[in-house]
Amino acid sequence: MLLVSVGSMAFWTLVIIGATRDDGFIVNVALGLGAVIAVFAITMAVRRSRARRALRERILDQGTLAQARIVSCRNNGAMNNDPYVDFVLEVIPEGGERYEVGYRTLVSQMAIPRVQPDTIVDVWVDPTDPQQVVIDPKFTT
Repeated sequence: MLLVSVGSMAFWTLVIIGATRDDGFIVNVALGLGAVIAVFAITMAVRRSRARRALRERILDQGTLAQARIVSCRNNGAMNNDPYVDFVLEVIPEGGERYEVGYRTLVSQMAIPRVQPDTIVDVWVDPTDPQQVVIDPKFTT
């Protein structure tokens, strides 16, 4: 993201210089740079989204089922009126020590009553990294 920040600063610097000098070439260079930055940023966002989705699907497919208590939940934005929720979960593995993890997911408005603090939910735990969990979709959809 540093590259996007530096590129954005360069973009605005060129726009300002081009506008103050009334130099169309510099403005066109700035617009070209802006287009490259936009394509790069979108590409990186799509890759991150696909990687998160692949991790989620792998955990749901290969993970171990456990229970977790919702310690806290906080709204962190929304998409199509459904909130992104940041959870702190206390995972209760069968035969193991309890531990806390953070987890963010999109929660259907209809599911909000099911995912309140102190509620026990099913979670799928990544077998290779117990800090990676997915709340069972039946609780969030």
